[in-house]
Amino acid sequence: MASFAKATFDVASYLACRPTYPQKVYETILAHHRSRGGRFDHLVDVGCGPGFVALSLSPHFKSTTALDPSKKMVDVGLQPSDPSRPRIEYKVGTAESLVEAGVKEADLVTAGQAAHWFDHKKTWAELSKVVRPGGTVAYIGYAELVFPSHPRLNPLFSHFSSKIIGAYWSQPGRSIVENLLDAVPFPVTPTTSPSSPGVGGDASGEHLLPLDQIDEPPSLQLDDSGWDPTTAIRIRSTPTKPWLMTRPMSLDQFEGYLRSASAVHEYRQAHPEEKRGEGDGDVVDRFMVDIRNGLESEGMVDKDGKGKFEVGWPLVVMMIKKKP
Repeated sequence: MASFAKATFDVASYLACRPTYPQKVYETILAHHRSRGGRFDHLVDVGCGPGFVALSLSPHFKSTTALDPSKKMVDVGLQPSDPSRPRIEYKVGTAESLVEAGVKEADLVTAGQAAHWFDHKKTWAELSKVVRPGGTVAYIGYAELVFPSHPRLNPLFSHFSSKIIGAYWSQPGRSIVENLLDAVPFPVTPTTSPSSPGVGGDASGEHLLPLDQIDEPPSLQLDDSGWDPTTAIRIRSTPTKPWLMTRPMSLDQFEGYLRSASAVHEYRQAHPEEKRGEGDGDVVDRFMVDIRNGLESEGMVDKDGKGKFEVGWPLVVMMIKKKP
């Protein structure tokens, strides 16, 4: 995570190349929040990055605060294009210090691809202070990129991510997100089941997505926390029930995505002798030769490298509500 705050990190490229969550993610979070008395006064997005989640959910709330440890991210925070909409308030801050950052009350607290970095004992203690009765916490995460229509290419990317740049991912965060936040604890032990009313469903109780229960990690069991264990749930992609965030990409866009990865940034910092576009190029240049060949053999791009291909990321959403 520290990579994002470095002067050498290209925030503009990150903003242009990172995937954005499908509308179904936001519908699921809002439906869960609406159940059992969720209010729509104040949204807080932690680990907000450039504000993808905050921007998408802010139209539903009277005010929105977005926090990130990196000033570079906060400085490029996205704002609604409609001037009649309230502007998002961006601040430098962390999930572990919400009160210190000026957050006094919140109805919905979200974190998109950020919860794997949290100190969960401190974070849930802070959330217990600021989330209002009936309020909701929702964490979103996504795992390693896949090629949904051409799975024979998945080992190629997996080798690049785990073997070539694998040592440069920050741990344990990377392992946690690759396992779709399975290790992230709730503040109390969940007592939900796929048939639990109001869990992951709309106002009628109909489930928006298939549910897949996991062996929960030990909960923190916060004293007098006020969290409702019957509302704690994880909705996640599985091999038999894939749930993917997808995006069509060109080879140029795919390269931009790779170069926005923190591990690639750290690799290039450690290997300044490798020059982009010179000789064999840098680590991304070399991989792009392999992936272009693979995409061409699958008929996803032509011999000139032109064409679009679909990429996807397995998704997870975990949510819990405060008691009304």
